[in-house]
Amino acid sequence: MRTGSKGFTLLELVIVLIIISLLALLITPNLTKTLSHMEAKGAAKRIAAILRYCRSDAINKRRVNLVSFDTASNLVSVYSIDEDEAEPKAQRFYPLPGGVKMEKIEVGKTLFDSSVPTFEFYRNGGSNGGTASIQGERGQAYSVRVEMLTGGVKVETPEEK
Repeated sequence: MRTGSKGFTLLELVIVLIIISLLALLITPNLTKTLSHMEAKGAAKRIAAILRYCRSDAINKRRVNLVSFDTASNLVSVYSIDEDEAEPKAQRFYPLPGGVKMEKIEVGKTLFDSSVPTFEFYRNGGSNGGTASIQGERGQAYSVRVEMLTGGVKVETPEEK
């Protein structure tokens, strides 16, 4: 090797590449775990936003809104019933991300028959109340709670319960 030459040897470059790849291997599992948590939390917040909107819409338009949770197809459906109608009209459908599952949904007594768990929001702002549990791929769970009297919606983690 010539004296005074500037640059790196092949051996030095290979060592640096090995160190970088080892660091990437250590960081990747934590990054995917964080992304899974963010996906589950985002889905819970989206469901809470849908529920809040339906409550607000029920009050403003003086009608009953229904939010159904189909756990088999991972789909949240919104329906509305005006005063002069007997059957609900489908309004919107919201699919949840692939890695997110709706685990356990408990709702209060409903006025309208449904084959899937359904939250009802009434003209006065009240609801039938209940909770919906949303779980990510890595096990992080979030609970969306709907208050019966006020129709208020809150997202909780297991630590907050």
